[in-house]
Amino acid sequence: MKRLLFLLLIAFTPAHALTEAEIQQHIDAAIKADGGEVVLPPGVHVIEKGLLLQDAKKLRLIGLDAETCILQAAPGNTSLLRLDGACEAVRIEKLTFAGGQDGISEEKTGKDGLQQIHIGRCFFQNQQRHAVRVTHASAVEIEDCTFRDIAKDAVVFGGQVTGSFIAHNHLTRCAVGVTLQGAQKCLVASNELSDCRLGILITGASDQQSVDQGNGIALNAIMRSAENAIQFTSHTRNNSVLQNEITGSGKHGIHLAGEGQTVKGNKISGSQGKDVFTEAGKHEVVE
Repeated sequence: MKRLLFLLLIAFTPAHALTEAEIQQHIDAAIKADGGEVVLPPGVHVIEKGLLLQDAKKLRLIGLDAETCILQAAPGNTSLLRLDGACEAVRIEKLTFAGGQDGISEEKTGKDGLQQIHIGRCFFQNQQRHAVRVTHASAVEIEDCTFRDIAKDAVVFGGQVTGSFIAHNHLTRCAVGVTLQGAQKCLVASNELSDCRLGILITGASDQQSVDQGNGIALNAIMRSAENAIQFTSHTRNNSVLQNEITGSGKHGIHLAGEGQTVKGNKISGSQGKDVFTEAGKHEVVE
């Protein structure tokens, strides 16, 4: 009954922009009730301090319409939505995140980090840093989203992210489309990336030596990267790059470093540099 009340309270309010305080109040009430659904109506909802999901469990935050339900950053906003503490089984869907330094970011987390976070059917645009950044999490899902005009890395999975995926998204005009910064056993698959400076970056976490990462980069279409379409740096190990289609890279199609990467079945054309360039390490490359 409590979950139904949260849904009705917002969805049947006449469509208008809610204040940040109103939205936060409904979020906090749902968290206090051990879960629920918060539905935002169409409108431009101005966010000044940043919405906070703290220790949220079994919570769904959803807009009635992704294109017209807009969380708009006020000047000086750091992050439109922050995940803090022991968040688990949280779904964020059908919202537009406009402006701010970050769209969705992770604050400090509990012992086990964020778990089972789903971000789907959202739009991210004009963030000054990142659209989505998490560093300590498992089972994060980002799918069917659009990212455009992101000043730095659109999606960042940090060094303590495991078992997560980024799939079926569209990313355009981002400095870097996707960065795996020490993440392990993650999948980046079936995304379309266009006109980014660099498409997908796999790099080691700055505070650790090389570990077996086991990430998969597969079935992506990467077009017109100003630099490399897919790039590995040092401290990366045992990742796979399979059946991607890469066209028109300003430098190399795939730039290899680290150790033990597997590159198979990729279709690469129109690179200004080499289709596959090995800077360092021994890798399995089947062209």
